[in-house]
Amino acid sequence: MDYIPTALVNFCLFIDDLVAAIIVNKTRWDVPDDEVVALQTAHAAFKALFTQSENPSTRTSVVIAQRNDARIALIAKMRQMIEFRIRRNPAVTTADLIAMHLKPYSPRSPLPTPTTIPEIEIATPHPRVVRIKFHEGAAKHWGKPAGVHGFECLWVITESPPTHINDLLHSVFATRSPLELIFDENERGKRIYFAARWESGTGKKGLWSDILFAIIP
Repeated sequence: MDYIPTALVNFCLFIDDLVAAIIVNKTRWDVPDDEVVALQTAHAAFKALFTQSENPSTRTSVVIAQRNDARIALIAKMRQMIEFRIRRNPAVTTADLIAMHLKPYSPRSPLPTPTTIPEIEIATPHPRVVRIKFHEGAAKHWGKPAGVHGFECLWVITESPPTHINDLLHSVFATRSPLELIFDENERGKRIYFAARWESGTGKKGLWSDILFAIIP
């Protein structure tokens, strides 16, 4: 739901409090003076037309149309101010947001480090293509566990089995299963060794799987 009141009277109360708060706190919040002035100007233009539209002696269809246009212009200035100068500004406190009738920002809970190892299935559906399907061990469907952003895979083509993860020289990342590796014609029949691990959306990495291998078809 949008935070801007739809009823004109409520909108006036909302915007009056918001503009007043910005004027009082502009130095503490480090809001540029020219942006404050632009918001004040749009606010004053709207309030003047709102007053005219509420007075029977000056209320006309032209005044109402001008008031509506002025409200749209004010909302645009206000949204710009909120999104670029208010939200996520560390100097703006929760109490400040509440005073402006804005919902305090609730940061997402930090994503934990993945605790499982990907379960992998290899397929060779086409010449020169090795398809790697991955999922969480206990899951019924192929895909990622909750909280995981993707699947990091290290691989290398070699005839000698690697003895360490660091021997896998190439890296690829996938956010969906399956991952397909495509090779050149002259690499057909060679062995590709690989290992994989989960990675969270904040870059936290899980444990590596065993080093597995496939023959490039």
